[in-house]
Amino acid sequence: MLKILSYLNIALALAYFFGYLLNSYSWPIVAILIVIVFNGMVLRHLENEKAFNPVHYVLAFLNMVFAIFLSIWAFHILQSSIEHNYFVDSGIYLGLTTLFVLSIMLHLLLLFRKQY
Repeated sequence: MLKILSYLNIALALAYFFGYLLNSYSWPIVAILIVIVFNGMVLRHLENEKAFNPVHYVLAFLNMVFAIFLSIWAFHILQSSIEHNYFVDSGIYLGLTTLFVLSIMLHLLLLFRKQY
């Protein structure tokens, strides 16, 4: 399940980047890169069955912060869409963001549950 979620997170990160962050500021792009690197490290960790080191925990924390950031961002877009009655373009964005956030959080939950 963790491998599937890692691959899903990498695919969603790339889709999110190409769909919405291509012309964005550098901080969200760095966060997407952190998600990709962390999930790549988890895949390597699962294949080699090595213990986590502090870098894994720092990247996991940054993934969690990014997921919270995306949740707040999506909430504001949802709120704005409701106020202006405009769901044409925001529906796809909200769906992708919700799936991405849930995938990151479930991945982190299962990963730390496996570790302890």
